[in-house]
Amino acid sequence: MIPVHSRRSLRKRGGFSLVEMIGVLAIIAILAVIIVPKVFATIASSRVTNTVGSINSAKSAISDFAGKYGTVPTTGNNSRIDDLLINTGILDGRFVVKLGNQPQNPPLAGAAWTRNAATGVWTSTGGVSQTGQSRIISVTSSTAVPGTNGANYKLDGTTDLPTGSRVVSAVIVGTTPAEARELSLRIDGDSLTPATAGIADTQGKVAYTAAGTTVYIYLAHQ
Repeated sequence: MIPVHSRRSLRKRGGFSLVEMIGVLAIIAILAVIIVPKVFATIASSRVTNTVGSINSAKSAISDFAGKYGTVPTTGNNSRIDDLLINTGILDGRFVVKLGNQPQNPPLAGAAWTRNAATGVWTSTGGVSQTGQSRIISVTSSTAVPGTNGANYKLDGTTDLPTGSRVVSAVIVGTTPAEARELSLRIDGDSLTPATAGIADTQGKVAYTAAGTTVYIYLAHQ
């Protein structure tokens, strides 16, 4: 037979009291408040880092293409320079980043690129609109406000690109204003980045409107 005082000791050791449970839950809640935002911030930062890496790879591929074939052709709504780079064996796959709209499955078919053997001129035919997808474009420069169509950048903060040149850009569609600003900070630094998210960025290699949902990143101009 177990003595009474022993049975009481067993009951005491059998579980947590209400006060102890409340204390444990309070600690868990505090840790969640501290840790969860940091986890999400780390994930967001890794997406931007991945995107910057993809942009640098695209820039290198454009340089390789220009060195081999000369002038980069212009694109329309249906065509993408990254498809051309795949066609020529310079890229293994389309320009895809962790930010913004993700590619549809199956991917939207872009225009097919062909090269005239006699003139060396590249042309694109067919395909469907790619404007809702992140991609690489090439357009003729203008004095448009940077961030509206990828046709102009003020690389030094004040001077437009030469009118009539070819401008190659990475386009990221569907970003948040915060993601757009973080990209600008990573690529252009503080001096050419708006003070807060939600303000148009018209300076440097990264450009976007106040909405910040479509970001244009300068790769090259000819």
